[in-house]
Amino acid sequence: MNSERKERREVQLAKKAETIEAAASEVLVINETRIKIDGRPYDLVENYHEGFNAERLGERFSQILTKYDYIVGDWGYDQLRLRGFYEIGSKKGSPYQSIERLDDYLYEYCNFGCSYFILHNLEVQTLEPIPANIRKKSSKRKSQSSSKKHNSKNNVFTNEKRYNIRSQKNKKNAHLKSVSKKNTKHRHFTIRQK
Repeated sequence: MNSERKERREVQLAKKAETIEAAASEVLVINETRIKIDGRPYDLVENYHEGFNAERLGERFSQILTKYDYIVGDWGYDQLRLRGFYEIGSKKGSPYQSIERLDDYLYEYCNFGCSYFILHNLEVQTLEPIPANIRKKSSKRKSQSSSKKHNSKNNVFTNEKRYNIRSQKNKKNAHLKSVSKKNTKHRHFTIRQK
């Protein structure tokens, strides 16, 4: 029984390793400062406490990181975390995504004294902007459909069935009176039902 479990577990781990290898990026170390990830050149700017590991970088690297000017990899609990930063003065991202805020990121989000590395992307991949006429058409469609939904929601309350509250109160009082009349010989308690 235990041997079957071990075999199943080994098969699962082998499948997991295969999927990681299939999704992994190709990291080629040219020299101490030059690296190629999936054919794109990067410079190793800083390698604090020997934090750079090409094999683990290949496992964790994602194509989304190619849009950033800098990639910072830090280690915590034997896990590599990658985060992208933009060039100083770049208008691409928010101010906290600028490389000049790297010290703040290291102090706030990384373990004290952890090893990390900084890669400079030499070929930043820019995303193609959506043409304005396509954006306007899609936003008009969205606003028209949302306004129809909004109007239909408001109409629900005007079409709601209304009940006469006075008739309900009269029914409750009639029930209480009948209960109190039955108990005329005994003490007068009224039983209220909610």
